Amino acid sequence: MPSVEIAGYPARFAFYGTLRRGGGALERLGLASELTYAGRCVIPGVLSVISWYPGLVPGEGRVIGDLFLVPDAATVALLDRFEGYRPDDPAGSLYLRREIDLIEPEGLAWTYLWTGPVAEAARIPSGDWLARRESPPPPA
Repeated sequence: MPSVEIAGYPARFAFYGTLRRGGGALERLGLASELTYAGRCVIPGVLSVISWYPGLVPGEGRVIGDLFLVPDAATVALLDRFEGYRPDDPAGSLYLRREIDLIEPEGLAWTYLWTGPVAEAARIPSGDWLARRESPPPPA
């Protein structure tokens, strides 16, 4: 299993859902000005609608994302809490933070992989959460 320790900062993170620019979560978390946008990226995997948020699972596919530089461990801890990732309890986490090999641009980046079932979830064929046709409402 890949390491969950981040070796150095700023760390590259690939976001594919509500944490993307225009997804609203960075603003709600107060992180919009804390992270450095590094451009679009393509993440390997399959994207599905879980609720008002998506889930990425490994697989044959291309998922559109935004690449950011995350400045420090405190910001990563906030992102982990938002994603329901508990480093001390991976089995009880909604998402797992893992370092993956991006399709574009080349190189490694951290992302959050969905741990739940996707058999009943609607797949997003375009791989683009922000361009999907139906938009489940976020919680109030």
